[in-house]
Amino acid sequence: MRDLLKIAIDERPDGVHVEARYHQRKRIEVRADKGRLQRTIVDDFAGIGIRVLHKGAWGYASTSELNNKAVKETLKNAVAAAENLAPSMKEKIELAPIKPVTGSFKSIGKDPFANHTIEERVNLVMNADKLVREADERIKGSMVFLREPSNHRIIMNSDGTDVELFDSRPDFYIQATAAEAGKIMPYYSVNGITGGWEIFKKYTPEDMAKKAVETSIDLLEAPLAKGGKHTVIMEPSVVGIICHEAIGHTVESDFVLAGSAAKGKIGKKVASELVTMVDTGEQKTAGGWLEVDDAGVKSKKTVIIKEGIMKSYLHSRFTAHHFGVKPTGNERAWEYNVEPLIRMRNTYLEPGNFTKEELLEDIKFGYLCVQPGGGQADSTAEFMFSITEAYEIKDGEIGGLVKNVTLTGDAFEVLQSVKGVGKDWKLDMGSGHCGKWQPAKVDGGGGPTKATTLVSGEVGGK
Repeated sequence: MRDLLKIAIDERPDGVHVEARYHQRKRIEVRADKGRLQRTIVDDFAGIGIRVLHKGAWGYASTSELNNKAVKETLKNAVAAAENLAPSMKEKIELAPIKPVTGSFKSIGKDPFANHTIEERVNLVMNADKLVREADERIKGSMVFLREPSNHRIIMNSDGTDVELFDSRPDFYIQATAAEAGKIMPYYSVNGITGGWEIFKKYTPEDMAKKAVETSIDLLEAPLAKGGKHTVIMEPSVVGIICHEAIGHTVESDFVLAGSAAKGKIGKKVASELVTMVDTGEQKTAGGWLEVDDAGVKSKKTVIIKEGIMKSYLHSRFTAHHFGVKPTGNERAWEYNVEPLIRMRNTYLEPGNFTKEELLEDIKFGYLCVQPGGGQADSTAEFMFSITEAYEIKDGEIGGLVKNVTLTGDAFEVLQSVKGVGKDWKLDMGSGHCGKWQPAKVDGGGGPTKATTLVSGEVGGK
């Protein structure tokens, strides 16, 4: 495949910048619902995408035909696309310089999924589903889902980058749905990494099934949260979703150029001095692992906020040139037939110096937010996230489970209110995908973080 990509590099017209990318994705999914195997999918496809910069405009074309003739035709089509677009460009695209990257990079785990048969995966899913269904008579529904996309990419560009990357990014979900006296409460246990079968050592299927069952049953009798502005301690998965959804998208520089809430904030105080936020692809087992981005740029650690001061946006080579900074290695494409976009990788708060007990000790009333559910955020930094697992805090002690909790507010205001960040740091949201016109695997987290935000629930006081 490298020889095919080299055709695009060697036969490019004079003055044309070329990025050529081979991408093979194999996806295996197994799903069971209520004791029945509902889906087994094996999907394997590959192709080549070619992006060119010509006369200040991008052109992109792709092909699933892996031969010399198809690559030459795809290069020709990409150049023609740029030629047609160039006259309408208000700002001609120029690229920040990079140091070429070469080598091979791999994150498939110590026990790769490729070593495990479809039958073994089906058995694991069906056994986990059985654990849920047979745990308690109040469990009326179950769902277990195992997905493993694996990727093989070769990336070359006319600046000299020539790299090969292999990864596997499995997700595992267990849902239990409890029902009694007309009340129905579901709960998900979720897990995701970049790596191999060791995903089931991080959180075993047995532990995940038990957690899903017990929490869904407890939620049946849990009271509603009390609405109002409250102190909360956010566990790493909730910290991660705030970092990613509510802050991270505002600092993706294509959104900054469009006028996001982060525009003009470089060098300004946007958070408590206890807050240092980072985006990086360096953690090899995290969902957003990325050694080299799809434009052929080395992925580097990017400090977005340092001790409350905004320091950097997330950049492509074009936006880096526009802002007069270095590229950050954040261009990512989901498949061979789409162009790279500016995307996050692993976005998190650096650990602080607080123990959990120190975070709790002066809270008269508040909530411990353990696991996020669905929600939304936009480029204004306004957010609304459901919390599927939350507990009352009273007089510095963690109390009972509450339900139907939603956190809302302005993410920068929440970060300004941070009064403590815990030592117990981890990335803990690698089970999902970010959706910005095309999917991307990401991760996020931090230490437990104490802040103030609006909590939905029953209207009333403390």
